[in-house]
Amino acid sequence: MNNELAISLPIPSSIPGIVWPVIPTPMAAQLLSQIHYFNLSETFSPSTLLTLQFTQLVEVINFARKTVPYYRSKFSHLPVITNGEQLREIWDEIPMLSRLDLQQAKDAIFSESPLPSHEPSELMTSTGSTGMPVTVKGNVATQFFWNATTLRDHLWHKHDFNKTYAVIRFTENPAAKPPHGAVFENWGPATYRVVPTGKCHHLTICTTEEEVRWLRDINPHYLNCNPSTLREITQYFAAHGGVPDHLTMVHTNSEIVEPDLRRMVKEVMGVQLVDTYSTKELGYLALQCPEQEHYHVQSENVLVEIINEQGKLCEIDEPGRVVATALHNFASPLIRYFVGDYASPGEPCSCGRNLPVIKRILGRQRNMLKLPDGRRIWPSFTSNGLRLMDMFSGAQFQVIQKSLSEIHINLAHISPFSAKEEENLRAQLSIVFDYPFRFIFNYLEKIERGPGGKYEDFKCEVA
Repeated sequence: MNNELAISLPIPSSIPGIVWPVIPTPMAAQLLSQIHYFNLSETFSPSTLLTLQFTQLVEVINFARKTVPYYRSKFSHLPVITNGEQLREIWDEIPMLSRLDLQQAKDAIFSESPLPSHEPSELMTSTGSTGMPVTVKGNVATQFFWNATTLRDHLWHKHDFNKTYAVIRFTENPAAKPPHGAVFENWGPATYRVVPTGKCHHLTICTTEEEVRWLRDINPHYLNCNPSTLREITQYFAAHGGVPDHLTMVHTNSEIVEPDLRRMVKEVMGVQLVDTYSTKELGYLALQCPEQEHYHVQSENVLVEIINEQGKLCEIDEPGRVVATALHNFASPLIRYFVGDYASPGEPCSCGRNLPVIKRILGRQRNMLKLPDGRRIWPSFTSNGLRLMDMFSGAQFQVIQKSLSEIHINLAHISPFSAKEEENLRAQLSIVFDYPFRFIFNYLEKIERGPGGKYEDFKCEVA
């Protein structure tokens, strides 16, 4: 994205009578300045990006050691750190922070002397989809970088701010219930301070029929929802037709996007799926490239390491743990924090952006299939021309590995298969999963979502 696109935004002037050159409000000016810098920093060489990240991390590490009780203890063995080069040399000596560590630290992860210019701060608690909800603090600084990165995402994907945006996501706001949902006059704080936008419609998660009816009524240009919600909506449109004709792009987050979902959305709805990778604790980790399906790490916000079982940085295509360090959160610093996800790094991108590439986000360890020989692999729902979404067309499905030999297929919104149909499906499933598991079919009225409306289509319950 070049600066011309940002400059061409219809930015309102804060001073009456002056329409060109525009004099933006102070917050708009800060966001536009950050976008201008992002356009430069995304072209920096990888070595320059690392140098700048570690220069910033010197501030974070020293502040954490001085004012955060948890790190005062954990970092007591470290020498005095004076520069980024020194910090890079000892980086592997810095202990990782697990979700359990973060849970058990409680208030000890909060700074006793927060920076006044970063305040006020507020508590933020994750959904607990891992079974381990964690609480951190966010503040003015972290919110600013969230807004700036959101604006970058809009600009990367060349959104038309005059259009209508729709969101289907769990909320406790009673106004967002069906059939009408809530309506807001703009897309939110990342945009309205900078540029006028169309309306934003918000519907809390409900039945697929209610979601489809709502989408047809408002006919939005952009849709944002969880991948599982999108799958159910797309399957409905595949069976019944009636895709809203204004829809031009779909955005997802919060869950893993399988390659078959991208293809299905393109085939059925005729639009591109654009994913983002973020967490409540850290904000944005990566945005999908505007030209590819892989992701660019948001290096101005976080340092991301993908680490293998030997504790080394992964090679290209090698799966590993996602370990992230927030660059600007001085209220509750998260340093070498194991997010709980696994991913694989990719080769440098041809788009011209030098931000590190995440080729694929794989999910959490409990989303790995465990084989009898002890190996763990990431299950694919597509193999040898067979796709689960075709086998269970129109159904909500969930795959749960109960033991090394048994997998349960939970199905909702579908008539039970006959014994012969189940037998044929078991043969196909053995091909998809590349192993002759014993497949048990369970027919349910509804498959419940997890905390925050999140949904896992595969879970391994094998210890």
